[in-house]
Amino acid sequence: MKEMDRRLFVHGGPGRQFVRFVQVGVTNTVGTYLLYLALILILPYVAAYSITFVVGVLFSAWLNARYSFTTRLTGRTLVRFIFIYVINFMLSMQLLIFCVEILDIPQTIAPLVVLAVFTPINFFSSRLALTGNWRRHQ
Repeated sequence: MKEMDRRLFVHGGPGRQFVRFVQVGVTNTVGTYLLYLALILILPYVAAYSITFVVGVLFSAWLNARYSFTTRLTGRTLVRFIFIYVINFMLSMQLLIFCVEILDIPQTIAPLVVLAVFTPINFFSSRLALTGNWRRHQ
């Protein structure tokens, strides 16, 4: 492995952070997707998605701070994280509605499309929110 490639994946480098971010994301996605599937049995899909999004953001903030970016989750970083995810929520909700209403993708599949589009966006915005740094780890 080249030295530059190696540095990306050791000592909390961005490659390692991304791998950990994906691990947290998979755990979070499985949990929130199961919650979403349960909630759409009793609630409209928009309400179910909203609830699972909030649960997912809080879990993600806590676990990404501790595991992915190895930083403390303070009140300030949590506020930044929530602010960024409110913007992401509004954008992802529009994509969800577009997928269901315009593209006629089933309600059970559309959140997975949204996930695929927003994973890279969420990685960089999470890093910014939790570390205060867009490019390099701290």
